[in-house]
Amino acid sequence: MNVPPPNHHGTVVLLGETGVLIRGKARSGKSALALSLLRRAEILGLRARLVSDDQVLLLVEDGRLLARPPASIAGRMEISGVGIFSEHFVEEAEIHLLLNLEPASEVERLPETTAEALLGVVLPRITLPERQAALATDILHSLALRPDRPSALTKS
Repeated sequence: MNVPPPNHHGTVVLLGETGVLIRGKARSGKSALALSLLRRAEILGLRARLVSDDQVLLLVEDGRLLARPPASIAGRMEISGVGIFSEHFVEEAEIHLLLNLEPASEVERLPETTAEALLGVVLPRITLPERQAALATDILHSLALRPDRPSALTKS
């Protein structure tokens, strides 16, 4: 009998080849950030897709952390004040970056490089101010899509 992978609270977006797991408290702006990332990529002619919004199934295969949407919410996003709507999505993506959304007062100005083990896979982690989708979108596009992105985000 196959055991389904564990369900985690978070939103996953694939930016180019970089999978980003966005984590934060309820109403911290995870879905708004994901929507901003997707629309900005569309405007710029870049490739980006939703993997899953609000809940994500995480599993490890060959030392890689993979994300999949639960079937019941695949291709759906919930935006506070607007409701639920459909979005193009991919059924699986490798996670390369963990992004925590925290209150601005808790975000370090010049943090040390940080990493975190999630299900035994060590990944780079950054923390950005919650509910600031425009700022976070610019930062993530810069990290994930530029050819000179930090080596920690480069797919090996």
